[in-house]
Amino acid sequence: MKKQPVFCLFISFSIGILTGDEFSADKNAAGFVMLVVVVCFLISFCFKKGKAIAFMLFFIFLGQLSHLFNAPDKSLSDFKGKKAINFQIVKKLNSTEENRRYIVYVSAIGGEGKLVKPFYAVYSLKKNRNPLDFTHTYSGIYYINKIKPPQNDYQFSYQKYMLRNNVAYQIYSKEEPIAIKKNASLAYKVRQIRLDVLQHIDNSALSKESRDFLKGIILADRTDMDTGVSADFTKTGLVHFLAISGTHMVIIFWLLMIVLKRSIPLKFKNITVIISLVLIWIFAVFIDYGSSVVRSCLMLTFYYIMVLLQRKPDLLHSMALSGLIILIADTQQLFDIGFQLSFLAVFGIYWLNRPILNCLPKARNSVHDFFLQVVSITLSAQLITLPLILYYFHQFSLVSVIANLVVVPLSEIIIVFSLLMVFVLSFFGDVFVINFLYDQLTIHLLKLIHFFAQADFLFFDDIPMSLLEVILLFVLLYLLRFLIKERRDRRVLQFCFVVCLFFLLRLGLNIHAFHKEEFLSHQYFNQKIFSVRKNAKAVFFFADNLDKNKIENYLVKPYVVSRRIKNYEIIYFNTKEFDQLKYRNEIKSVK
Repeated sequence: MKKQPVFCLFISFSIGILTGDEFSADKNAAGFVMLVVVVCFLISFCFKKGKAIAFMLFFIFLGQLSHLFNAPDKSLSDFKGKKAINFQIVKKLNSTEENRRYIVYVSAIGGEGKLVKPFYAVYSLKKNRNPLDFTHTYSGIYYINKIKPPQNDYQFSYQKYMLRNNVAYQIYSKEEPIAIKKNASLAYKVRQIRLDVLQHIDNSALSKESRDFLKGIILADRTDMDTGVSADFTKTGLVHFLAISGTHMVIIFWLLMIVLKRSIPLKFKNITVIISLVLIWIFAVFIDYGSSVVRSCLMLTFYYIMVLLQRKPDLLHSMALSGLIILIADTQQLFDIGFQLSFLAVFGIYWLNRPILNCLPKARNSVHDFFLQVVSITLSAQLITLPLILYYFHQFSLVSVIANLVVVPLSEIIIVFSLLMVFVLSFFGDVFVINFLYDQLTIHLLKLIHFFAQADFLFFDDIPMSLLEVILLFVLLYLLRFLIKERRDRRVLQFCFVVCLFFLLRLGLNIHAFHKEEFLSHQYFNQKIFSVRKNAKAVFFFADNLDKNKIENYLVKPYVVSRRIKNYEIIYFNTKEFDQLKYRNEIKSVK
């Protein structure tokens, strides 16, 4: 607590949010937590002994209280039949094969006998209709449906995810809505400018791959990116390269610093830092200040504030302070996977970078030092985020380490060139030479990433991982720092003990799952799919007119991972045979 007080408070506040998420947002729970907050606050000032513990408890209960008041509204209205609504778009979402998708703010509903509060919804519009923009409000008559929970307990809950973003409904539209020009606020005007820049890129002579890549890497827009390209980035562990992350913001910040240093006298170097920080925040607002962008900007700001105040910059302090501010503003951010991985990666760099760097050969020159830094930072971030990646995505690729070591050193050139492309396309349109060079750079980069993604023998998926196993992996990573630094017998024994504990736990969970038998009827939209599970194998039965790939990704693999099944088989029937089999209930006999 004495060395890193802000970090301890950040962890305490996060624990409070996690525990508070289990409570229902009722007045009794809120009142009790508020009472505990007041008591802990008084204890922290009245008693010197245990003051640190009391203050941490205060932040735990403060986190619980904040989350109780920030819980999504569970009293949702049911809308029967078609409703006339007025709405405006708030955000553009990833498109599907048939539809463009937006988050919209529904401000008025006609035909309701009771007062309905404005709400947010996912609005899907056919791609053959004109896209929506921020300078209009829209109206139309639609069915409004609640986002439904998953039909099977082992599947990802899209409903829960959207509720954490304050979105509870979905609206489907085959018809184009009626557009009405509005007096847009400054925030909406900025969003429209960004949308116009995206439109300039879409209308450019660049190849589709280059256009999508450019929109993703600079403007944080991956809504129209090809699924194959996205899969390549996922397999190689390079998704962070497409998201506007700390790497992007640091490179852009340094670029601004270099330009301003040549324009402003050296004696005003503090002014250079301040102007660069202001410009980086303007850029963050322009690209719609996504959560990863805000995190990066806050960390940069706090880091350089310490520099301006002539205090020793502290990476962990900057990370904790930015995290605390984000969570105070919106406690639901803690459940965002991007938030967790981003802060965990920064902590990993703080915790493991120096010990790993000390194990590497001494740098002979600045270029050698740069590559050694890339290796140590990449390994630190990859190792510390591995448990969460296994827990959420149940997959890991050894090629991701190699891919990051190859691509990350090129990131400065790619990001700076991409910034130049956005500027040129926005103000001057297509310039053949620049377009050609950027196309070649992007195409060869995507080919390189696809080459890494094809190394299937280094890609492992369907890896079951429980929360207890994740905790033990984090304990191992905690001990790894001391093992690398000290290399004593005691540290080796500690590390080996936790490794044995992890494998014993994993073995126990696998044995427990092996002895289970199960017959299930799974729901896939309006279709039934049956499965028989015995020991470490499962057999799935479904009609041959269904899309195998979609069912395998959406239903089969989540089930296999959740039940720790080693092998599975899919048996097809034609529709008539499957219906007869289903009604006679003969599938059970396969056991």
